[in-house]
Amino acid sequence: MSADGDKDTQAFLESTIAGTRTRFEARRTLLSFRQYLDVVREQPVLQSRDAATYLRDCFLYYGTEKVERPYGRFTRYRLFDCPFDDGRDALIGQESVQEAVFGFLSDFVRDGRVSKLILLHGPNGSAKSSFIACIARALEHYSLESDGALYSFNWVFPARKIERGSIGFGGGRSAENLESYAHLGSGEIDAVIRNELRDHPLLLLPRASRLEFLRGLLTKDAPLPDALTEGELSPRSRAIFSALLKANQGDLGEVLRHVQVERIDLSRRYRCGLSTIDPQMRVDAGVRQVSADRSLGSLPPSLQNLTLYEAVGDLVDANRGMVEFNDLLKRPLEAFKYILSTCEKGTVGLETMTLQLDTVFIGSSNDGHVDAFMEMTDFASFKARIEFVLVPYLLDYEQERNIYASLVQAHAARRPVAPHAATVAALWAVMTRLGRPAPDLYPVSLRKAMGSMTPLEKAELYARGRVPNGVPRDVANELRNFIPKVFRERDAAKPYEGRLGASPREIKGALLGAARRESHRCLTPLALLDELRDIVRQTQVYEWLRVDPDGEFHNPESFIDVVQDWYLDLVEEELHRAMGLIDVARTVDLFRRYIENVTHVVRKEKRHNPVTGKYEDPDEGLMGDVERRLGIGAPQAADARAGLLQRVAAWRMDNPTATFDLTEIFAEAHNRLTESFYEEKRQSTDRVKRKLLAYLVDDRASLDADDIAQAEATLSRLELNFGYDRACAIEVIASLLRLRNQKA
Repeated sequence: MSADGDKDTQAFLESTIAGTRTRFEARRTLLSFRQYLDVVREQPVLQSRDAATYLRDCFLYYGTEKVERPYGRFTRYRLFDCPFDDGRDALIGQESVQEAVFGFLSDFVRDGRVSKLILLHGPNGSAKSSFIACIARALEHYSLESDGALYSFNWVFPARKIERGSIGFGGGRSAENLESYAHLGSGEIDAVIRNELRDHPLLLLPRASRLEFLRGLLTKDAPLPDALTEGELSPRSRAIFSALLKANQGDLGEVLRHVQVERIDLSRRYRCGLSTIDPQMRVDAGVRQVSADRSLGSLPPSLQNLTLYEAVGDLVDANRGMVEFNDLLKRPLEAFKYILSTCEKGTVGLETMTLQLDTVFIGSSNDGHVDAFMEMTDFASFKARIEFVLVPYLLDYEQERNIYASLVQAHAARRPVAPHAATVAALWAVMTRLGRPAPDLYPVSLRKAMGSMTPLEKAELYARGRVPNGVPRDVANELRNFIPKVFRERDAAKPYEGRLGASPREIKGALLGAARRESHRCLTPLALLDELRDIVRQTQVYEWLRVDPDGEFHNPESFIDVVQDWYLDLVEEELHRAMGLIDVARTVDLFRRYIENVTHVVRKEKRHNPVTGKYEDPDEGLMGDVERRLGIGAPQAADARAGLLQRVAAWRMDNPTATFDLTEIFAEAHNRLTESFYEEKRQSTDRVKRKLLAYLVDDRASLDADDIAQAEATLSRLELNFGYDRACAIEVIASLLRLRNQKA
């Protein structure tokens, strides 16, 4: 290597070393006990938290946002967007689960201690493990931030040359001149005993002094957790503390010189404050004797005769953080009965000691095991110590689509992907999960609409708030107000809506299978639907395929054709727009002017004409033309106009800061208006489509130069405006025209 290369390497290494030292000191990684008390004075609230308060604060640290869905208004905790990891593996939806878990954490904080296990339950693949993983990853990141600084302590015993003082002319350090042994170098230390339970450093103070110190720093009404008000040192630390106190004639200052306060970085990999207990047959905690460890032979004489034990196991690893019981109910009941007393008392009894735990307990289980658990005679005892949180499959295909978007995007680097593949996958999956509405639960005015609702219409109701076509306007308005109740109907249903149906794991497998299909040049929704046709034949593999149909519901095979028609309608609309047969901007502008004129009519006021500068009567001709296209007769016009303004006003109240989007608020009206323009051009449209089909199937001899130019322009606009790769556009449009011609 050249001299310049050596210099560059040395400069890089020196910079890295300096940066690491600077970060180490800035984070206050190692402190004496007195230095730690200074930290407590600076941050009394942050340094007086138990595990539940710490986890609740972690939820709040990343912020919240209110999300509006047709079925309700929810709080989303941005922790689950994984901003600390660039959004990787973020949780999609499940805001009600987030709210429930945060609510239980808040209850623990008010009670001063964790008193129950939070058990997430739902069907396989409903994101229970993903939910917990997001929390664990957030805790890891939060513990690295200044607001998340978490401390424990070790016992440090200096080398004998330090204790006895320096001899000769070496200028070494003497114990008499040291306030603390916390910052001694490795060559100046004979032994370090780590605190396996990561006890809170304030537990080293006598209880009365500890409370007096904290109360002097906190506001009068500030709560303190039981972990600090009633907590004690772990057994090994208590034994060391007591031995040192006796050896030093009750001098607490001499004891605290041996304390090295250390900042904790929570970690799943290194099982520091975070651990997962899988459903295996082994004990979650244990104890082992460490007195005979040769590394402890240099301890002071006052400690060498102690019988020291070290607690080990999953619960020990998770102390001061969170423990996850993965698939808890797969384990034999006897294997987790200790949870009853552990949650009630905050302790776990071992062979030679009792451990006091400061841990949040969270677990997961599938519904089948929960059903069996509820039939057991011991269930009543467990129910008092478990908070059940339902985690169903998503029922909103707009949210479900986001689960598959990254998978589809990853395939785009290897093979062309047509638009809407993730949406089609999500729509079909959600339809397999929906249950038939119970009309008797609703007012008489809604029962007909609820009783005739199809799975597709219900999916659109949840995702976009769209009411079924043909529903009278007054009924449609009432139904929109009832969407949250329709959504909550699942809570009382047996089985609840969102328990049965295709799981995201199965849909991801279908997308992967579709990407491998040699009969398709691209990953298209049509390739996915072909894959789903193979899946629905596997009734022995998937339980949800063996559910008896309930009217049009629970019929996955029929949903494939329904979704295919829905998708072809979408592609056809994009094709029309690419052909220039539908002018979206013109339609939106027309509807905007209609709204403006209706506003003045209802208010009985004249309208300012920006062209003439005069105030004129609203344009009845324009309003009449739009209402004719919307199917509103003259007798119903006045009521329709008043209802339209009421809907605008209601939307404004619910969304005071949102951008006013006519195509979203009046999606049905906009679609009908668009369709009316298309109908006027249907004859010419069919002719253009036939020429495009000829172009796609290489029958270009029948086309003139203008036809070819128009076909090329259409394909270019599909690519530019709608994201169709040329190969995908050819495959999708050829299939569209072929399938629609067959149907005709």
